Amino acid sequence: MAPRLGARLAALLVPAALLLPGAAHAEKVVTEDSVGDVVTLADESTDLEDAVPAPSHGGVDVVRTSVAHGANRLRLTVSFRALERDPFQFTVFRVSTPKGQVDVLVERLGGKPISSIDRRGTTVECGGLRSKVDRGADTLTTSLPTSCLDAPRWVQVGVGAVGIAADVASPELAAIYADDAHRDGTVRDALAKGPKVRRG
Repeated sequence: MAPRLGARLAALLVPAALLLPGAAHAEKVVTEDSVGDVVTLADESTDLEDAVPAPSHGGVDVVRTSVAHGANRLRLTVSFRALERDPFQFTVFRVSTPKGQVDVLVERLGGKPISSIDRRGTTVECGGLRSKVDRGADTLTTSLPTSCLDAPRWVQVGVGAVGIAADVASPELAAIYADDAHRDGTVRDALAKGPKVRRG
């Protein structure tokens, strides 16, 4: 191809390429959590003030959270130190938006994760809500259409993980383990929130 013809084609194609629709963009924010900051409720206590450190329990130990807020979907990924293999585990995503707050709940009871959305005590229908576990990467990923959240301009997400370890011989001696992804070594009734993530 003659150099002059190549230059003319490039001059025509570059502006045309700029007119093509770009790939869907999502703002993504990753936050880190301390390793070994799990707590447990000892002696059948239900008071979070009585929680004691349980640094050796890795099954609910959140080490990283990723929030990707796109125009059409919100994708939430939690990385654990060592995700429970035979779980009785719950993960809560508390999603705050300019219009209010919802809880996205993910239950792992040994099979496929079960997801639901709760708004002020009422279950919200959300087609397209999905959760999956990657045991090789020790991650739990949940995604949902932003329309289920009224397409907010921004979100703030708190993440909490709770696991129950039962003694097969003495089920009444079950221990509860918990981690707040945005607190170091403490758990409260209200989850701590991550930074605002604006719609991409």
